[in-house]
Formats: sequence, C-alpha cells, structure tokens
Amino acid sequence: MAHVPRHIQMADDTSILEPHWGYVARVLPCTNDPGSCEYLDAVYWMHDVSMLYSFIMWAVIGGVLAIVVVFRTMKPNPKGASQISFSEKNKPVFNESAYSRAWGGVRSFLRRRLLPEGLVSVFGHVSRLQILILSIMLAYLLVFSLVGIVYKTWITPVKNSNLTNRRTGLGGFSDRIGVLAYALTPLTVALSTRESILTLITGIPYQSLNFLHRWLGRVIYIQAAFHTFGWTLIEANFYQPQPKVYREFIGQLYMIWGCIAMLLLSFLFFFSFQRAIRWTGHEFFRKSHYVVAMIYIGACWGHWNQLACWMIASLGIWGLDRGIRFLRTLLIHVGYVNGSRDFGFHSAQSSIEYFDDPDGGVVRMEFKHNHEAWEVGQHFFLCFPALTIWQSHPLTVASVPEPHPALPHHTYIIRCRSGETKRLKELALGNINGRDGAPLSSTNTPVILCGPYGTALLPSHPNTGHEASNILAIAGGTGISITLPLVLAATTSPAFTGVPIDFVWMIRRSANKKWIAAELEELKRRSRTEKLDLRIHIYITQESSESDKTELIEDRDSTSKTADEMIEPNSNSCCSSSSTSSNPNYKIAYMDAQHPSLGSIVSNFLESRAQSNLKTRVVASGPQSMGADLRSAVARANDGSKVWKGDMRWDVELEWDDRMG
Repeated sequence: MAHVPRHIQMADDTSILEPHWGYVARVLPCTNDPGSCEYLDAVYWMHDVSMLYSFIMWAVIGGVLAIVVVFRTMKPNPKGASQISFSEKNKPVFNESAYSRAWGGVRSFLRRRLLPEGLVSVFGHVSRLQILILSIMLAYLLVFSLVGIVYKTWITPVKNSNLTNRRTGLGGFSDRIGVLAYALTPLTVALSTRESILTLITGIPYQSLNFLHRWLGRVIYIQAAFHTFGWTLIEANFYQPQPKVYREFIGQLYMIWGCIAMLLLSFLFFFSFQRAIRWTGHEFFRKSHYVVAMIYIGACWGHWNQLACWMIASLGIWGLDRGIRFLRTLLIHVGYVNGSRDFGFHSAQSSIEYFDDPDGGVVRMEFKHNHEAWEVGQHFFLCFPALTIWQSHPLTVASVPEPHPALPHHTYIIRCRSGETKRLKELALGNINGRDGAPLSSTNTPVILCGPYGTALLPSHPNTGHEASNILAIAGGTGISITLPLVLAATTSPAFTGVPIDFVWMIRRSANKKWIAAELEELKRRSRTEKLDLRIHIYITQESSESDKTELIEDRDSTSKTADEMIEPNSNSCCSSSSTSSNPNYKIAYMDAQHPSLGSIVSNFLESRAQSNLKTRVVASGPQSMGADLRSAVARANDGSKVWKGDMRWDVELEWDDRMG
C-alpha cells in the first residue's frame, strides 16, 4: 500500500494540480458529484484561510514585540548621581517632568490592579498581568479557530454502493486547530529557552516566560486532541463503508506519525504537572522533556511535512539555544592557567562549607575564576562534575563582581533539599566516594559554569550611571542571595548617597546569620557611615530572645523589649526587638514562631523612610507564600494619583525571584 495522503478525486491525464501552501495539491477539474466538489471547494478555502490566520497570528506577535520595544525606548531617562539633589529627608521635591510623572503614574495605576496574584489554585503563583496576557491569547485563538469555517453538511453518494458519506465543516475546523498548533510550536519552544530572544526584546527574564510556555503547551495538547478526535469521527463514522475506510486511513504513514506525535504530546502534557514532577523527580522531568519534545517535533514533521516550516523553526530555536549555552561554557572555562601555560578546559575550583540546621542544612560555596563579570542579581547554571555531569542548577551569585583586572569572586548560598543539593551536602560532610572508592574532598570541589542569566537588579546607564531609587530589599532564608549583593553594590555607588536602603532578612534561627557572617559585619559597618542611609532588620521567626542570650551578647544588643517600629506581628505579644546601642540602624527581632507583616514593612518604609523625589524598588526573594504577600502589599502601595502630583515614592516596583538560589 502506498502510504500517502488520500484524495477524494485521483488525478488522470487531463487533470492539473493546483498547489496550496501547507496542504496537498488539489486535483482540477473536479469530476466528482456536485456535493463532493462543493465540499472540496470549502475544504481548500478553509485551509487557505487557516494558513492566512497563522501568518496573521505571527504578525500580531511581531507587532506586540515591536510595541514593547517602542515603549522601552519611550521610558523616561533615569536619574543618576549627578542629577539628584537631596533635600531635607521626606520633604517633597517635585522636580519631575510632566512626562515622567505621567509615565510613573500609569505604571503605578496598572501595578495596583495587575500585580496581585489571581486564581492561584488554577494558575499557581503568578500575577494578574500574566493571567491577562494568557487570557488574551486564549481568546484570540478561540476566535480564529471558529471564524472562517464553512458550517454546512453535504450528503454525498459512495460509488458503486447505496451508501452515503456525510461531509461537514468539521474537517476544516480540525485542520484549522492543527495548523494553529503547528504555528504555536516555535513560540512555545522560544518561551522555554534560556538564550531567549524574547528576553532581549522585552527585558522579561526567561524564567518569567515559563508560565506562558507551560500554558501554551497545554493549549497545543487540547488543539491536538480536538484535531485527532475530529478526524477520527470523520474517518470512522461519517465516511462509508466501515470499517474499511478507517483501516485504510489509519494505516497510512502520515497517520502513523500522527499517532506517534499524539502519544508523545500526551507524555509531555501529563508529566508536566507538579504532582507528576514530584513523583518522578525534577531531573527526570527535565531530561525527558527535552528528548521527547524533540522527537515530537520530528513526528509532527513526519505527520504533515507540508507544514515543516514551523517544525524547522522550532528545531532551529532549540538548536540555537543549545549552541549558545555550549559556547557560553567554553568562553568561561577554555583558556590559559598561570599566564600562558596549560591552555585547555579548566573547571573552577571551589571551597565548600556546610552549616547544619533542622531544615536540611545550607552549603556556602566560594571560588574565583577568570571570566567576564556578571551584573548584580544575575545567576549561573552550576554543574558539579564530582557528583554528575548531567545536571546543572540555577544559582544566584551572592557576591558583587570586583572591577577588572581582579578575578571575579563567586559566592553561593545553597539550601540542601533533595536530589543534587542533598548530594552536595553529603560531599561537604565527606560521605561521597570517588570512582576509586576513596572519599572525595569535603572542603573543595570542581564547578562548571554556564551564564550569566537574568536581568540586572542595579542597572547602569552610559550617561547617568546607576539609577537612584529608594530600595527595600527583603529576603527569606537563602533568598539572601538576591538581596545581599544588591545592597552591597548600592552602598558603594555614588548614586545612592543619602538614599534610603532597608535590608530586611527573615530567618528561622539566629545561627543562620553565620551563612553571611563576613558580609553582615560589612553591612553593619556601612550602616554606621554618615553618608549612607542604610538600615538592617533581621527577623528570627522560630526563636524568642530568651532562647538565644548568647546571640544578644555577641551582638551587644540592649536588653530593651521595645517592639521594633518596622514590625506588625500577628500577635501583640509574639516578639521582642533589640538594637545595638552603638548602632541603632542594626536591629534584630525575635518573632517566637510568628512572621512579620510584609504589608506593614512595605507601608512603613514608604511613609517614614522613602524619599519623595525617587521611585521605590522592592527587591525580594523567598518562599512562594512570601511572594504572594509581597505582590499584594506592593500593589496596595502603588498610588498613581500621588505619582502624578510628583510624589514619586508611590511608584513602587517589585522585583521578585522565587528560585531560592
């Protein structure tokens, strides 16, 4: 049997073939019965419209990206250190242009409504803005799946029998959603890549685009399921005689590839849910997702090679992403050691230190390596060859890169959970053996880097330098990896002279401060500097002050039990607060199994600390529940009317990272 797509009418010597992009060529003139000829007219017209809609969809995507670029260029120029004059604290200085005030006011108005989370049980911990974007895309796809369809039924005779075929617009509809699914594939792949051109265009970090990747993948699965059901209904029920027609249909090569593609897509769909990921493990999900997705794209190509353009684009995007990743790693690790000797691939040699606690422990990793510096807030993917070369993990650099020619110093604060981080803990404890059976070193291990990735938290502009803003840095646990380098860098920048910076860290136990003991001492020293306006607040949530008197002596805290002005605890008697008598800008609060009110922290900072001639940035990292509370708190804090009147501190931006690097 020839495995080729079947035609209602076969060509003869008098026929001509009319080409149709993305479909099999049509045989003309039509010599079938009038109903079949009318049906063929409708089918080919619907397919041509489907191709037009797929190109329009990509034109719309391109147009939206172009609009984003235009708006990014229209953004008011940031203020640098040389452009800001600081007056009496908290005294409004209305020196913003009308354009800047209007821009900030609109942004503040939109944040107030679109920043909070919505429908968490369905979409997870994402903002209303992300849900709105997805909803617009779903509405667009729904409309263009239903318009341009011929809603009509034709009853046509079957040759040499008294049977009839039922021909409807269902075939055109099934092809429509199949075409749209193919056209969405390159976008879905692009949304999943680290080396994302979408990030370059929009400035949105690649990890924030993953929400749309997941949901568009689910949309493609639903489209494929309807496409499969539609053609199964047509070939197994509408067309006669049965089961002969269906057996011939399902035995064709393009249909075999279609069935394979549907099975692979089903695997990708069901094994991408969080419950399945927890059951199989994240590494199985990640590796299987890569492999199965590429085989699926190949199966789609085999199913309908007339639409191979979309599959070629998808493979090209995936290959480009992989190639750039590999090149990044080579640029970091290939070179000379000790001047001009030993050219080759050299991994970084890191030192590791383990801090035990009841939550699984934390590893602090440090090393120096010769490569281009990163921006504050960016992260690298780290591979530990002593454990495995097949895994890498995104970890935020908790240190500030030193200026050239000094070697960049990396510091990572890693929470030990399951999987690779648990094995890293075992390595630090000396419980991992090498291939020769001897224990591996528990104090150092080689590291392979790929990166950096992510957007800069302290962007520098060519003409103005760093952009000054009120900074409220909030971290929970190992989320300190995000906020620590930001505050360290900001307090050395001239742009932040006299600018309010609050460093807030929530930890469970006082001993957790040892993770960043040296850096914390440096911040305490800087908080005493007259030209800086730095305040440090540490909230210890699982201890009371009486349970850790050693800590109070070590920090020379006063014995006063006055509640910290920055706390609104859940209980009126849940906590105690203390500050160093010689340094009132360094405060510790013991919460006794409670958590501070993030809304109170944000509102108090804005009302009593933030300068009115600067916008406010809240930079935070921690558990997902903390992110939900902060989104709500920051949304409430935004006030477009006040920004329009010139009080810029109410233009409050949230930079949230929940990877817990």
